[in-house]
Amino acid sequence: MKKVIVCISTLICIGLVNYLGTFAGISFIDSSFFCGHLSTVIIHFFTSSGGFSSNQVRLQVQAQTGLKVEEERSSFTPSVAYYTAIAYTVVSLAAIIFYYKDYFI
Repeated sequence: MKKVIVCISTLICIGLVNYLGTFAGISFIDSSFFCGHLSTVIIHFFTSSGGFSSNQVRLQVQAQTGLKVEEERSSFTPSVAYYTAIAYTVVSLAAIIFYYKDYFI
């Protein structure tokens, strides 16, 4: 049940951000792929451990205190929200291709 709630709330958040883009004069279908891709990147960045941002903090602490801090291994475990964002991106890409099929052929 929790996974379904996370999936639905992720879809609502991505759709809401995409809908708010229509007030800027961008078509909903045109911005859906970019909104889905951006949300996938943001979810990946904030749910992964290690990496560039953790390494920067480790280096700053090491420089200020002079104590050597162990390096954290970069790892990412995909969540339901990540898979939902990927599915939104793929479906929006298919919708764009279907909507603009005359331009592609």
